[in-house]
Amino acid sequence: MKKPLINFKTARIIEIVSIVLMLILSGLTALLELSKAFLAVSIVGGLTVYVVTALLFDRCPCCGRDLSRVSLLRDSFCPGCGAPLEEDPLPRHVEEKACAKVNLTLSVGEKRPDGYHEVETVMTGVGLHDTVTLYRNAGPWDKLECDPPVTERAGDNLCMKALRVFFEEFGPKKDFVTIRLEKTIPTQAGLGGGSSDAAAVLRGLRTLYVPDMTDTQLEEMAARLGSDVPFFIRGGTALATGRGEKLAALPDMPPCWLVIVKPEESHSTAAMYAAIDNMPQRVSGDSRAVREGLEKGDLSAVAAGLSNDFQQVLPEDSAAPAIVEALRQQGALNAQMSGSGSAVFGLFRRREEAEAAAETLKETYPRTFCVSKV
Repeated sequence: MKKPLINFKTARIIEIVSIVLMLILSGLTALLELSKAFLAVSIVGGLTVYVVTALLFDRCPCCGRDLSRVSLLRDSFCPGCGAPLEEDPLPRHVEEKACAKVNLTLSVGEKRPDGYHEVETVMTGVGLHDTVTLYRNAGPWDKLECDPPVTERAGDNLCMKALRVFFEEFGPKKDFVTIRLEKTIPTQAGLGGGSSDAAAVLRGLRTLYVPDMTDTQLEEMAARLGSDVPFFIRGGTALATGRGEKLAALPDMPPCWLVIVKPEESHSTAAMYAAIDNMPQRVSGDSRAVREGLEKGDLSAVAAGLSNDFQQVLPEDSAAPAIVEALRQQGALNAQMSGSGSAVFGLFRRREEAEAAAETLKETYPRTFCVSKV
C-alpha cells in the first residue's frame, strides 16, 4: 500500500479548518465592511482548499474507495478493504507459533472442593506447533478461520474465548480481529494444542494492542481459560502445581529429539481422572529425579525419571504400552504417554536415531512426528 502524502484524518481536519476559516473571514468582511474582493478571495480560497483536499485524500490509499461518508471520530479503517486510515504505531497483524508440550512427570493428587485435582507436573515445550495469525480489520465482527476446519462452534473455541478475556481486561476495542489457525498438533492427545493456541492468541493481542503488558498479566488472563494455558505464555520447562496454573521455571531440557506418536484412540480427560480417583491404592510418581537431571543437564537422568500417573489407568485396549515399548526398541532413552493421552513420546539423544524411529513407527501410526525440544 502506497503511503499517502497526508492521511485521511489529517485531510478531514484540513477540510473542516478551511470551511471554518472561510466562514470567519466572511463574517469579518461584513462586520468590518471590507471590500467585496477580500470576501471573494476568502470564499474561493477556502473552497479551493476543501475541494482539492477532498478529491485527493478522501479516498482509501489502498482500494480507492470514496471516504466522504466515513466518520472522522468513529472510523479507523476503510469500510471496503480494512486498510488503516491513519498512521498506527502498532502492527496490523502478527503471527505466533503455538508449540505443543509433553509432561515429563505427572502426579495426580486428591480432588479439590472446586472439582479440580491437585497436580504436580514437569512440562517442557517441543517443536511441534500450530500457527496462529491475528489480523486487525474493520469487521463487521470477530471471526475464526481454522485449517483444517473445527467441528465446534467458533464461539466455543478456546481461541475466541481468549479474545473475549483479553478485551474484558484491556477494555473496549476500536476494531475487529480475525484469528487464522493452522493446526498441526493432534487434538485429544495430551499435548496441550488447544491451550497453546489460546496462549498464542493472548500473546498476539498483546503485540497488536498493549505491547507493554507483562507476562504475569497475560498469565493471570490465561488462568481463566484453563489450567495449563499459563504455561504456554512463557513456554520453556516448568514445574506446575495447584491445578496446573502455579508455575516455577526450571532449567531448559538438555539438547534432545523427540518422537511423538498419536494413535487413533482418544482419551476423555474427565474419565481418566475418574479412573485415578477410583483406584483402590494410588501410587503416585515423583518429579525430583527429573528436576535433578534438569539441574545437571543430564538427559539420561531426565529420561530415567519419566513418570505419569495416568499410565496406571489406561483402557485395556490402549495402544500406548505397545508404542512405549516400540520407541524403546527403536533406541529411545525412555518413553511414556503425555498428559492424559493418547499421544506417546520418546526421548532420543541424536536426530538421526529419532528420524529413523519416526519413519519406522509411521508405518503403523501415520501421525508420528520427529521434533526437537524448544
